[in-house]
Amino acid sequence: MRAILIPLLLVLSSCTAVPQAIPLPGTGATRGPFIPRDEFPVPPNVERLIGPEDCRGSTLAAASADIPDYPVRAWSLGRQGWVVVRFDVEANGDVDNVRIARAVPDGPFNRESRQTVRAWQFRPLDNGVDRLNNCVVMFEFRAGEVALR
Repeated sequence: MRAILIPLLLVLSSCTAVPQAIPLPGTGATRGPFIPRDEFPVPPNVERLIGPEDCRGSTLAAASADIPDYPVRAWSLGRQGWVVVRFDVEANGDVDNVRIARAVPDGPFNRESRQTVRAWQFRPLDNGVDRLNNCVVMFEFRAGEVALR
């Protein structure tokens, strides 16, 4: 009797550990749990990527700055990585000249990162500054979640 009961309990307890489906933003649809298929690559030291003249002259204050969504294809393939985005900020707070500076792996997270930063809005720059050049942000796409660094 014990020989049957113990395996049955193990099987039943493993059924409760199945992760719930995750809702896709803005669609009402769901996707299964994130299953990593590769290691998270070592991210760069972002401060070393910033030059002495980059994004200097005024304080940046975000009026609207969302975090990118985890791309559906990268999620389904279990991909992880990071993206460093450079951008300029106009005197009125608009973002301009958004570009990918570095990304590992190159490709799966670039579009979502670039589109997200393009939609950012900052408060107007102070001190009579016309433009801030080469501002830097890094997004980490890890274990199905996105973090700003």
